[in-house]
Amino acid sequence: MVGPSRQRTPNPHLGAYYGIVASAFVSLAILLALAEQLGWSDGSIARLMMLLPLAFYLVIAGASRTLDIEDFFASGRRVPPVYNALVLAAITVGGTGFFAYTGAIFFLGFDALAIGLGWTCGLLLASVLFVPYLRRAGAYTLPAFLGQRFQSREARIAAGAMLIAPTALLLAAEMKIAAAVFAIFMPLPFWLAVLLIALFVAAAGILGGMRSLTWSGSAEFIAGAIGLAVPLIVVSVLLTHLPAPQFTYGEMFGSLQGAETAAGMSPVGPGEIFPVLPETTPLQAGKPFLQSFGTITRAGFFAIFLCIALGTAALPTLLSRSGVTCSVADQRRSTAWALALVALFAITAPSLAAFAKILMFRDMALVPTEGLPAWLSVLSQLQLAQARDVNGDGVIAAGELFVMRDGVALALPILAELPYVLTALMAAAGLAIALAATGSHLFTLGTGLAEDIYGVIDVRPIELPRLMVVWAAIAACALVAAVFLLVAEVDALRSALTAFAFAGATFFPILLLAIWWPRCTAWGALASLGTGFGILFLCLTVGGFFGIAETATGICAASLIAGVLALGAGVAASLYGPAATPSDAAYFDAMRRPDGETLFDQAQARATAAEQRANEE
Repeated sequence: MVGPSRQRTPNPHLGAYYGIVASAFVSLAILLALAEQLGWSDGSIARLMMLLPLAFYLVIAGASRTLDIEDFFASGRRVPPVYNALVLAAITVGGTGFFAYTGAIFFLGFDALAIGLGWTCGLLLASVLFVPYLRRAGAYTLPAFLGQRFQSREARIAAGAMLIAPTALLLAAEMKIAAAVFAIFMPLPFWLAVLLIALFVAAAGILGGMRSLTWSGSAEFIAGAIGLAVPLIVVSVLLTHLPAPQFTYGEMFGSLQGAETAAGMSPVGPGEIFPVLPETTPLQAGKPFLQSFGTITRAGFFAIFLCIALGTAALPTLLSRSGVTCSVADQRRSTAWALALVALFAITAPSLAAFAKILMFRDMALVPTEGLPAWLSVLSQLQLAQARDVNGDGVIAAGELFVMRDGVALALPILAELPYVLTALMAAAGLAIALAATGSHLFTLGTGLAEDIYGVIDVRPIELPRLMVVWAAIAACALVAAVFLLVAEVDALRSALTAFAFAGATFFPILLLAIWWPRCTAWGALASLGTGFGILFLCLTVGGFFGIAETATGICAASLIAGVLALGAGVAASLYGPAATPSDAAYFDAMRRPDGETLFDQAQARATAAEQRANEE
């Protein structure tokens, strides 16, 4: 018999609250624009545009603080679909998408679209295959779901350990992006920016867990969307006379091709200029924007697309938010909204890259070194681009213009010679999205270590010590990530791609078996997890000597092979090992009924009732 659901009513004033958030952010930009006209310095404008929203996000996180277990781990299961979708979209895109993906499109053109298509398709797969059933299960973390599904401590611990790799890689990538932007516009030394970002996201996670991250993340996404849309729409109006860049930048392709040709750019073949992904150092923009499969083969494009899609569908940080809405139906709606938002970004990013390339090469085509455009000196000061007359012929060709991949989005307002406040607005937007993603990845990593590894070994029924363990894990992970960024060189885009590869190879096969195949057992789960993770790890370490890990295509192909072998290992171990128990079958059947309370909450209620009866006796 299915028990009735508890009534969970979202705050009816959320729309008004976040309307105020959006209005405050827009008002801040308008006031700073007026201040710029009155003679305020660029540094003062940038610092205010960065610090005031940061203080606002921290206030929201503080106001959402909680010691309640369900609020801390699942936002009380009462988040409206749209607000959960805002955070899901921020996690999927992140600062890596905002800066590194747009930069990759600038350099690779059509070939980089495999990443955006992968994100969109991955969310679609998650919404159909996994999310409704995870919401019905109600586990706080992905390893906890696997532990409950197979009634196996070993499966939960193994999943918790293997969760570390993809989540830590994404945490490092997002923190690197956030710290780099913060360091440029404050300005601060990079090491200090890293420590401040780590402190900020750790404080947000510790104050209220998933609840704080949900409400502060929603505000950060709103700020990010506004900050991206306003400069891009202004540039679109200047170039195409219409405020719809997604639909109008195509009419600029003729001008773009002419500028690229005049700058000496010619078609390239796969592997000639980049190992598929452009790196973080200043690079030559040597590939025509519209050339398809110029740096990658068709097979490589499909491999990257499929790897990103599977990794997005099985990403632990995204799936851990499957239990925060009021019902299964709300969770479906939430994922649909997130899919729409990510798809909108996926078709918006090419317009940003195209506009930046048009503006850059229109001015740079065969310009004498004495007459370089004014924006080049600004970009050079920000270390976003530089031009060198390498051959000394007095002109700058395409091969002599070096651009930072992660700085293309920041360069757009400067290239269009817009007021400086719009450059600061774009930076604040990217920082906000990066902070939302960083906080969520940090929380997922901390709860995985505390709940799924330490908590399985040392179960404490008292709530406060349980939260203290999570707090300590979040703080420790933030510190370790900060130290790692200070001692290692991290390429945000490559780290993110590797993280999606690990998520797809490790978690997609077992989730598919656990949710859609009743015969799957704990032995199958352990075999699938170990095979997927182990083979990909060997390919990236031992195979690195043979060049497998040197290209994005190699990483993604290794992930797909590992995923197929993991699926086979899970099936084989389930068929030839011990059969599924009746309780496993009952859980599988109950998970497929969308009505009633979550299975986790039902189990908690039964345990509480049994404890009360025991105390009465």
